[in-house]
Amino acid sequence: MNEIFLTTRLSNDIYQLIIKSCLFDIEKLNKKKIKPKVISLKKGLDFFFLLYCLICLASGRLLNRQKIALLEYKKVNFGRYLLSTTYRNFSTYDSKIKFYYYLFKNIYRMSFYYKAADYYLKNYNFKNVYIDHLEYLNGILYQLFVNNNKYIFTNRYPRNIIKTKNKEISKIFQINYSKKKLSKFKKKKVQHRYNKVFKSLKNIIPWMYHTNFKKKNYKDLQGFEYIIYAHSFTDSQLEHGYDGFTNTLEWLKFTVDKLNKKKAKFIIKAHPNFYIKTKINSLNQLSIWDQKIYRNFINSYKSFKNILIIDKPIENFDLAKNLSKKCIVITKHGNVQFEMISNGFKVISSVKNLVDPKYLLTNTWKNKQEYQKLLNKNWRDLKFANFNNFLIVMEFLFMNENSIFGKNYYLKVLRKQMSKKRLVSINSSYEMTLKKFNSLKDKNNILKNIHIPIIRI
Repeated sequence: MNEIFLTTRLSNDIYQLIIKSCLFDIEKLNKKKIKPKVISLKKGLDFFFLLYCLICLASGRLLNRQKIALLEYKKVNFGRYLLSTTYRNFSTYDSKIKFYYYLFKNIYRMSFYYKAADYYLKNYNFKNVYIDHLEYLNGILYQLFVNNNKYIFTNRYPRNIIKTKNKEISKIFQINYSKKKLSKFKKKKVQHRYNKVFKSLKNIIPWMYHTNFKKKNYKDLQGFEYIIYAHSFTDSQLEHGYDGFTNTLEWLKFTVDKLNKKKAKFIIKAHPNFYIKTKINSLNQLSIWDQKIYRNFINSYKSFKNILIIDKPIENFDLAKNLSKKCIVITKHGNVQFEMISNGFKVISSVKNLVDPKYLLTNTWKNKQEYQKLLNKNWRDLKFANFNNFLIVMEFLFMNENSIFGKNYYLKVLRKQMSKKRLVSINSSYEMTLKKFNSLKDKNNILKNIHIPIIRI
């Protein structure tokens, strides 16, 4: 039986570049041509999986969201992907009936993923699979294939296109721990780079390109003890794993209520992506949903004088310089923790994060009990980031050739190649580059000159 390369995507768009890069890597290693084959989910239902879910319902585990997050079947923590996919729908935050409607609908859909994985493992000869969007139901395919010793190709922030056999899916979303030592010259170079990035995030971070930031001068902020940074509520929930909270709204509400109970003075800052305006419908829709959820939430707290609610896209650089250096930063995960560490703040964040917890950057929690203890600590009892650890992370993020900000990032390479053909400008946004590339009838003229290095982790 001839070997094939399985993939979840082979559409006539950016996935042409990604799959071509994966195949080039495989064929270079194997020294033979391999045909790609798109995974079909129309292989029937996994009735044993559905039976297991029925047992979970009868026992009450499907009626408790914390227990749902921990559900496993065939050595796969499917509850995590089930919740992440269910929370993609805005209405699941408004209605318990809608939540359980989409939850059970996604359980039904998930049974096709289990069945399809089993079908391909039994009937096809393959060693490599490309899987997109691992934080949703495709995470099931990842876990089942990697458990059967297959190599997985994927692309995901903060890395470029990668190849892995790592059984811990959260690890491939993390910046791995390194004990490397940076020279004085390198340290200065890293500091210069991240200072430049944090002063002009809109021009460097791709997903902030479509946010129209407002100028507002918040001068009287010295008395605030905490600042909480909200996250998207509908996008990529539980992408780093479960830490006691099943979504970012649950985490935000818990945080605000605990701080309010002890009469702390604090700020709640909206995520800039709540205010995206673009012609890309999917981005607009997520922004509208997130904004509605955020505004429904903050309406309950507008009367509290100890809380400053920011419901505008304000650049964090302008905000941070007006805060007291004893203001404690609270975030679940994400880039804002790095920005605030660079400004000399102490940060509280989840251990399920963008960086390996061996890096001593923030004050972390693993569950709600640990989190509550951190919220009850005074500023003097919390720790600053280890500066050397911070520099290593910043070097990887902003100076690694194969990170999302590096010269080998596949969209950056594509933009450069298309600019040579005068199809886009070298300064065009990635969204504009993608739109133009996807519209091309003949993509081979561009693709034949592109080779993206695949990183093994």
